[in-house]
Amino acid sequence: MLCKVFCAGCSGLEAFTVTVEVDVTEGISFFMVGLPGSAVKESQQRISSALLRYGYRIPGRRIVINLAPAHLKKEGSSFDVAIAIGILSASGQVSFKNTGDFIILGELALDGSIREITGALPVALYAARQGYKYCIFPYVSALEAGELEEIKVFGVRTLRDVIDILQNPDHSADKIVNNGGGSGSACMVPARDFSYDFSQVKGQRLAKKGLEIAAAGGHNVIMIGSPGSGKTFMAKCLPSILPVMSREEALETSKIYSVAGLFSASGGLMRERPFRQPHHTATVQSLAGSGVYGLPGEISLAHNGVLFLDEFAEFDRRVLEILRQPLEDGMIHICRARTRVSYPAAFMLVAAMNPCPCGYLYDEKARCVCSSPAVMRYLSKISGPLMDRIDIQLDISPVPAEDMVNGGGTGEEAGGIIAERVKKARDLQSKRYAGENFYTNAQIPPSLVGKYCRTGRAETAFLKKAISRFHISARGYVRILKISRTIADLDGDDFISLGHISRAIQFKLRLNDSVNI
Repeated sequence: MLCKVFCAGCSGLEAFTVTVEVDVTEGISFFMVGLPGSAVKESQQRISSALLRYGYRIPGRRIVINLAPAHLKKEGSSFDVAIAIGILSASGQVSFKNTGDFIILGELALDGSIREITGALPVALYAARQGYKYCIFPYVSALEAGELEEIKVFGVRTLRDVIDILQNPDHSADKIVNNGGGSGSACMVPARDFSYDFSQVKGQRLAKKGLEIAAAGGHNVIMIGSPGSGKTFMAKCLPSILPVMSREEALETSKIYSVAGLFSASGGLMRERPFRQPHHTATVQSLAGSGVYGLPGEISLAHNGVLFLDEFAEFDRRVLEILRQPLEDGMIHICRARTRVSYPAAFMLVAAMNPCPCGYLYDEKARCVCSSPAVMRYLSKISGPLMDRIDIQLDISPVPAEDMVNGGGTGEEAGGIIAERVKKARDLQSKRYAGENFYTNAQIPPSLVGKYCRTGRAETAFLKKAISRFHISARGYVRILKISRTIADLDGDDFISLGHISRAIQFKLRLNDSVNI
């Protein structure tokens, strides 16, 4: 008897249907075809033990299992449950109503329980688009789809749960975990609590303003200053002023974490923006993506959030150079021997570094011991093209003794106040870019800069003089316009003024004062 059961796999963030065809005929043999990987081939032993727990068995007959399409490699253990159901149905041990309405995923344990899998969220979204009515996932994995309304998602703990659902899905509503089934509830954003807050930062008013602009527009920023001046601390304060993600942003980011197996689901999508902080010994693979099949790396895991690279100049130059394309395109493409995948990578790069190896090159109260060649080697790790892609560049001076001792954090603006201004600026951008495939000013493609960053005659003339005076590149010019747009949004202005442009040039070129030409 021939039976078909449907499950799915993922290539990057794109899911694809895998049809499990099980044919049971006369004879004694067991064949599994369709490019199964090692974990898939080992499923026979897991399935056999799991079936015995419930009084079923793999029949001693000729069994052929085909995983279609046959030209795609099938990796992982998430096909176990679908194969087990196919064997039960094809051998006549259990009768099911209509397995064609279901996408089924899960890894079987020897005792018949079902272990969680990766990629549940993108698979559920794919299943809804393809017209399937239901998904059956391990309970923990099913929670990733807790906010989806497009399809009913069952969360199961054992193989018996799966059998019961397939025999009578209408009487298994208690196992539906999401809104698509009508029994779930929308995910509530939990109260926000951060260990780092800008009210704890003493002094550094210009730097905090630069970080506020960066947060409001999603701009890349680098902080350069001597050790102990607060660079790392201020970077860790950034999450406290970033708004929670919109549903569209949350879906994009949650899909990446689902595929990576890092999604800690609690009934809904991720809402807080990711803050990734890889160590400066990180490799190219850890940032770009690793594994034979290109799992997402730190660059993709920071999508819609922050990628913080402390000790920026201590990273290997090859590692830093892979940032160039994602910073420009908002995507990263991973090419491996067996696959090519692409992941979204629209992140805020926040970098912090010393001006020289010892860190005291420009410190008036400490003596630099670095030779000129040593300073040049240190700074040469960061190429000109990479620096040109960083919108806001901040010189961080040591905190004066008066601010350090007497400030005590009192009188400093609380992160909540800054966060409110950032949220208002982001809300303006959400309305402005409704219908576009980007969300922030920093993501405006070059073709639309003229539309969204219009300037008057006086502002255009000012920009021309600034470009000539400071030798600003074409990319730098575009980024100055985007920063100006963000500063105007923070001021609640629709029009980009001379003052906005002057401050944008100040932050882009690390000038101490606003530009007057």
